[in-house]
Amino acid sequence: GKPVAGNTIKIMDPLSGELVPMGERGEIAVKGPTLMLGYIGIPLDEVLDQDGFFHTGDGGYFDEQGRLHWEGRLNDIIKTGGANVSPVEIDTVIAQCPGVKITKTVGVPDELLGELVVACIVPQEGAELTEDVVRIFAKEQLASFKVPRRVLFFGEDELQWTGSAKVKSSELQALAVKRLKEGAA
Repeated sequence: GKPVAGNTIKIMDPLSGELVPMGERGEIAVKGPTLMLGYIGIPLDEVLDQDGFFHTGDGGYFDEQGRLHWEGRLNDIIKTGGANVSPVEIDTVIAQCPGVKITKTVGVPDELLGELVVACIVPQEGAELTEDVVRIFAKEQLASFKVPRRVLFFGEDELQWTGSAKVKSSELQALAVKRLKEGAA
């Protein structure tokens, strides 16, 4: 959506700290009256940059209409084949695939690509989903480098949840790595 009046939001390259052009992805930085006053025990000059912006650690971009799009935590961004891929974008598409109850995409270490895009899915009861069905569905709406290289299916009871009812990414990533290794053996 559009930034709240009085706030300034900019998108920064997380490595160089430089402002990125409109439409490019980067780290969301915010400044304004609605910003927190800081963290307890940490001086404000250690929380804000020299221009008074708080770097959120979240990835996103502005579209042509000036709307901010949040894509997830930067440490959740999947780096595959030299490209940065938002698991939130992939999950938004895959969640629309008929038969998908829960989807959570993770990056799994890969020697060739850096990370492999892996969609982890809990199918709806009675759904006849296959890896090919999900990949074909995703390919219709995503750039080829964003289409999961692998699709793994899980039971809902295999997933670990946060207190706010979200799938724990790091535990799911470890489970996906284990499942992929078992399949390769």
